Amino acid sequence: MHRLTAVSVANLVGAVVLGACGGSSGPTGPSGPPVVTTVNGATAPSAPLGATIVLQGSNFGGSQAAAAGVVLFTTASGAPDTATIVSSGDWSSTLIVTTVPAGAVTGNLVVKTSGGASTPVTFSVAAKVAFSPSTVAWTSTTALPVGLSGHAVAAATFSGTTPTSVVYVVGGADSTNTPRDSVLYATVSSTGALSSWTKTTVLPAPIAFAAALVVTPTNAPVTSSYLLALGGDSTASGKPVSTVYRGTLGATGAVTAWSTTTALPAPLHSLGAVVFNGSVYIAGGSGTGNAPVATVYRAQINSDGTLGAWAPLASLPFARSYVGFGVNGTFLYAFGGDSSSVTPNDSSSLKTTSLSDVVYAQIDIHTGSLTAAGWTAGANKLKKAVAKHTAVVAGGNALITAGLYNGAATGSTEESYAGLNADGTTTSFNGATGANTISSAGGGNLFNHAATGYLDATGAFHVLVVGGDDVNAPTKKRKGVFYY
Repeated sequence: MHRLTAVSVANLVGAVVLGACGGSSGPTGPSGPPVVTTVNGATAPSAPLGATIVLQGSNFGGSQAAAAGVVLFTTASGAPDTATIVSSGDWSSTLIVTTVPAGAVTGNLVVKTSGGASTPVTFSVAAKVAFSPSTVAWTSTTALPVGLSGHAVAAATFSGTTPTSVVYVVGGADSTNTPRDSVLYATVSSTGALSSWTKTTVLPAPIAFAAALVVTPTNAPVTSSYLLALGGDSTASGKPVSTVYRGTLGATGAVTAWSTTTALPAPLHSLGAVVFNGSVYIAGGSGTGNAPVATVYRAQINSDGTLGAWAPLASLPFARSYVGFGVNGTFLYAFGGDSSSVTPNDSSSLKTTSLSDVVYAQIDIHTGSLTAAGWTAGANKLKKAVAKHTAVVAGGNALITAGLYNGAATGSTEESYAGLNADGTTTSFNGATGANTISSAGGGNLFNHAATGYLDATGAFHVLVVGGDDVNAPTKKRKGVFYY
C-alpha cells in the first residue's frame, strides 16, 4: 500500500473477491458436479460471520432452482449449515453470491447441485477486526535505518503453523528528495511491535510516491505471495512512471526477485490503491507535470500474481492527488487530497488547495465494476481540508493521520476518525483523543509519511505510521515508526 492508501478489513482477513462476472449461458441444470475455483477471489479464503462472499467456478447451473443448488458450510457439530441466497441474480452457472451463515466454523465449504457435490474448499471463519480509533496512544517501535518520505508501505499475514505478519517499505525519497530503490521488511511480534528492518532485493529502478500492495492466497487467486509496486515518481521533481513491478516473496517474507507486469494506463505517482474481489483498484494520483487526475481503474490479479488489463471505471467527481483511499464492505472511499499541480515534496502550497470532502462508490460484486450510481459526495466532511496524509480503514472505521492542513505545523488535528456505515455514508468526523501523539513522542508533525494496518500474532489489530517529512523542517526526513 502506498502511504495514502487505506488498509481495510477485507485486505486483512482475506475477504476479497475475484471480480469477473458470471452470466448464465450454460444449460438450465448442471450435467455434472459443480467446480469451485475461488471463494472471495482467493485460493485460501477467509471471512467473518455475516460477510458477503462470492464463489466462482463452473457448472453451478443456470439458476439455483433449476440446479436444486445449495452452498454448505461446516458447523461445530459437523452438520452442514446452508447459506442463504438472497435473490435469483445471485446464482448463475459461474458465480454465486451468499453470506457466511451464523453457525459456520472453519472447515469445508461445498456447493451441491442435482449434478453432485463440488470438491471441498477449506474456508476459514475469521474474527471481525476490532478497531476503535477514538483514543490513540502511540508507541515507538523499530526506527527505519534512514529517514524517508513518499515511501510505500504494505502489510500482510502469511499462513503457517504460526501465522506471521510482515510489513514492507518500498522505495521513497531521502533527505535530498531523490527516489530510492531500497525495499525493507520487518515481522510483527505478539504485541504489535516490529522486529529489526531487513534489506531485501532492491527495486529494478528507484521510485518514490508509488503504491504498494501484497497479494497472497488469502486475498487473490494465487498459490504464492507477491509484492506489487505501482507507478511512482522517478525524479525529485515528480516525473511519474507507469511501471508496475511484481516482487516474488519467499517463505521468510523476503523478495526473491522482481519482474514487471501490466503497466498502469498512464504514468502516475501519489495514487491510491487497494485489493478487493481478487482485483487491484487504483484512483487519482498525479500525472505528467504533477497534474492531478480523476481516473479510476481495475485490473484482475492472475494466478501468478501478474495483472490483467486495466479497465476504466467511473471517475472521481474531480481530479485529486495525495488522497487517502480505502475499501470497507463493498464501498471504495477517497478521503481529502489535493486538486492542484504541485511537486511531491512541496510543503507549503497544499495548505490552501487541499480538500475536505469524502466521496464513496459501491462495487458491484457480480461484475467488479462500480454500480450505476458512481461516486457520491458524503454529507460529512473531514474536520479539515488535508493532503499528503494517511488513511487506514478497518473494522468499520477510518482513521486519518497528519498531512498538510491548517494547523499542521502544530499537529492540532494529528488524527481524526469516523465510522463507516453499511450504506457507504460516514458518521461525523471527530478528533481522536489521547495523551500521546506522534508529535509529542518526538516523531514530528508529519506529511508524506506512510501508514498501514496489520494483525499481531494474537489476532489484535494495530495501526502503524512510518517515517515522513516534517512540516516544520521540510526535507528533514523522519526515521520514526509508531504503532498502537
